[in-house]
This record gives sequence, C-alpha cells and structure tokens, in this order.
Amino acid sequence: MRRSDTSPVLSGSKRDYSNHRNLFWLVIFLVLFNGMPSPTFGQNNDSVVAVLNGRAISLKELDDSVSARVLPLQQQLYAVRKVALENLINKQLLESEARKRKISVEELRKTFMEGPVNISREEVEAAYKQNASYFATISADEAKERLRLDLEGRARLKYFRASLDKLRQSSAITLNLSTPSLDLDDGSPAIGSKASAVTIVEFLDFECPYCRSVQPILKQVLEKYGSNIRFIFKNLPLDGHQNSTLAAKAAYCAGEQDRFWQYHDRLLTAKEITAPSIKKLATDLGLNLERFQNCIGSNNSNDVIIKDLESARRLGIESTPSFVINGNVVVGAISFDTFQQLIEGELQRSSQKASSSN
Repeated sequence: MRRSDTSPVLSGSKRDYSNHRNLFWLVIFLVLFNGMPSPTFGQNNDSVVAVLNGRAISLKELDDSVSARVLPLQQQLYAVRKVALENLINKQLLESEARKRKISVEELRKTFMEGPVNISREEVEAAYKQNASYFATISADEAKERLRLDLEGRARLKYFRASLDKLRQSSAITLNLSTPSLDLDDGSPAIGSKASAVTIVEFLDFECPYCRSVQPILKQVLEKYGSNIRFIFKNLPLDGHQNSTLAAKAAYCAGEQDRFWQYHDRLLTAKEITAPSIKKLATDLGLNLERFQNCIGSNNSNDVIIKDLESARRLGIESTPSFVINGNVVVGAISFDTFQQLIEGELQRSSQKASSSN
C-alpha cells in the first residue's frame, strides 16, 4: 500500500473480511498460547535464544525480526483483553452493589435506568426524517413508534451509564493491563521528561498539509498538559512528496547544531520546500552552512530517516500524520478534543497505578 497523508481516521478501519478472519484466529492462538508453558517465557531481551557458529542471537533480535507481524496482533489482543477486563469489572461492581441493596442484579439494572424521560414529538419527527428510507416497508406511525422507543431506550441507557460511572468512581479500581509497545524513545528529537505519564510520538512528513494543520493543536496540547507529556518526533517522508526526505535530513542536520525545533517550525510554516529554501532557512537560523550541507549528504542523516521508516513499518503506520499515544496508534490530524480524551484516559490510568503502589 502506498503511504499517503490523511485526514482524521482511527487506525485499523480498512480491513477486509479475510484479514479479520485470519487475525481472529491468530489472536485466539495467542490467547491460548499465552497460557501454555514456553521456554522463552520469563526471559529478558538480552537472553540468548540461539548460538550460530559462536554468534549469539538474542531474544530482542528475534522479536525485532518479526515485530511488524507480532505487534499488530499484540495490540489487537490488548484491545480484546481491555474490553473483557472492563466487562468483568462492571459485572463485579453490579453484583457487589446488588448484594449491598439485597436485590438481584437485574433489579439493580432497572433501578440504574430510572429517571424522567420525555421524548418530544419534534425529536421523533427529526429522527424519522433522517431514517425514512429504512422504514419504506412499514407505515409512518409504526416507524415513529419504533423510533420513540429507541430514543427512550437510549435516554435510559444514559442513566444506566451515569449510575455505573458513579459506582466506579466510588470504588478503588487499579488497572495494570500493560499496552504493547515498540521502544520509540531512542534518541529522536523529544520534548519533556522520560518520567512523564503520557508519551506522544508523531510520525510526520514536512510536505504533508494535514501535518501542518495539526501543529497548532499539538502546541495547545503541550501547553495544557506540560510536564505530563513527553513528545517525540519521527520522520515519515511520503513517496508522493518530492522534497520531504530532503527536508527530513535538513531538520536532523539542524538538530546536530541544536536548532532542530526551530528548523522544524520554520519548515512547517514555509510557503514551499525546495533545495534553495532549505538552505535559506539554515542561513536565517545562523547555522554553519558547510557543516549543515556536509551533514545532509552524510550516511548519518540517511540512517536516521531509515530508522524512523523502520519504526513506522513495524507499527503498520503508512500515512501522516500518525500518533502513538502510550502505545496506541491513532492516524490522522485529530482534534484537540480527541487528544484530550485520550490523554485524560492515560493520566487516569497512571494515577490509579500510582495510588495502588502507595
């Protein structure tokens, strides 16, 4: 698949039935296999799994060689476990609360859904207009009654969720389910402490218009959450952008003279990115031009881009901008509200872990 820049979309949205089926059985295999004894379980990354003619092969080297296939499965397995864990917690909370009230769980559910529900005629009419094509084979009166009941059910479900949330907030819940992740904090340009509760990794193409549009939102995120965020930059120059690789090398070389973020910001606000404009930006920032030009043509600048591309490949990332937030991949120029929702969830989990350790 050709890499491209994208508007907001959650990763994993384009999968055909065959892929779903194959991944399903692989996830089931992993679930079962995790419960079976294995000679590599309990080994750390430095463990030697084989020796060939005196050369040791470590577990890390083995895992790295198949990470592009294993990591997506680990992430899917994590998603399955996360949903199952939430369901188990909710089930136990309801059972415990029902025992306290000396009623059945079913009666408790009904109690949680109680509350005033007033569905107006205008709401029903609006819903009918939006969904009229789905009710072509039944009368308008029957369709509207079905819609009224559906709207009423949704309103009661909101009551149930609010009651359940209140129950969760009054309970001591510690979540220790770790997200699978690839080590991306490997010397790339970064802002913030490694001890921060939330790590955001951005994969960017300097010529991608969506990457440019999301920059003010990222600045807003960093201003709001400050020391809670570690932000890491990664390159993902796209095939269709003529000067994106050159721009990526130039930014790296500006970083070699301690001007990465300044050069990064100038590139993302430049009217055009060309070889002359890249050199002019270096001049404007007072860089040593000879050192700058030598760096761009060096193996070091090329190796950095290749390393970032390899990280993207292992994560299945093919478009920009893409973000990895505490191990979770999100693709597209997402809104501040979406960032906030994801970050707040991670901060809550971090707080729960901290309280449990104390």
